[in-house]
Amino acid sequence: MNTPFHDELRLALDAAYDAAELIAARTGADRVRLKGRADLVTEVDEAVERLVTERIRERFPDDAVVGEELSSAAVTSGRRWIVDPVDGTTNFVHGHPFVCVSIAFADDEGPAAGVIHAPFLREVFHAARGCGAFLNGEPIHVSAVREPAGALLGTGFPFKKGKGNLDAFMSLVADAVLATHDVRRDGSAALDLAYVAAGRLDGFFEVGLSPWDVAAGMLLVREAGGRVTGWPGDSGQPLATGRVLASNGHIHGWLQELAGRHVAGIG
Repeated sequence: MNTPFHDELRLALDAAYDAAELIAARTGADRVRLKGRADLVTEVDEAVERLVTERIRERFPDDAVVGEELSSAAVTSGRRWIVDPVDGTTNFVHGHPFVCVSIAFADDEGPAAGVIHAPFLREVFHAARGCGAFLNGEPIHVSAVREPAGALLGTGFPFKKGKGNLDAFMSLVADAVLATHDVRRDGSAALDLAYVAAGRLDGFFEVGLSPWDVAAGMLLVREAGGRVTGWPGDSGQPLATGRVLASNGHIHGWLQELAGRHVAGIG
């Protein structure tokens, strides 16, 4: 693992491994509280974030930590760690295996090292800037699909208040279904992006996301040869806007055009 971000990637891999053991044990998975309608948090989410944060502060005490559950920091520049302790918490509560911990290190150029560890699927994705993307230690690449009609897409729904108009978004999903092989909604944006990187999905679109949902996955897609952008008309980058289009690159122009037809209604 000879990369410019060797130490950061090593920490992320080790912390994700320990975090995955906590997730797999499921201790506290039945102790659930609501942050909002269908927006769940368990004691496992909080325990994992504490563990990962402690590991980071032991090794890199001057770095900021931006986490979903316990961090109050909204740091957008400098050395920072962006952590989703359990991406797919609703899946986790219901015993659906599409669950992961996502850890990304970022600097002023964006995500530089990232790990997505899915314990129930026994898959570990990692990437470092300029060094490629990997699944369980083996290199991965985006798909070669060139036409939307042969593509499989992933998405997620804007179920949180103020994150986008659901009716308008479902109209977009309907158009995507009619134009492609199909659309999947698996409940973890981090894993959806990892699946684009691995060539299992050809594209992904979503709004209303947070930095911890996408930071590691964006890096994976780019390092696997794909493309990640915002939506048409966005003035900021996906980490700031929460609006992401990711693809194998070949269908990206079509994905942008599709999103552009609906962006005004989605908000």
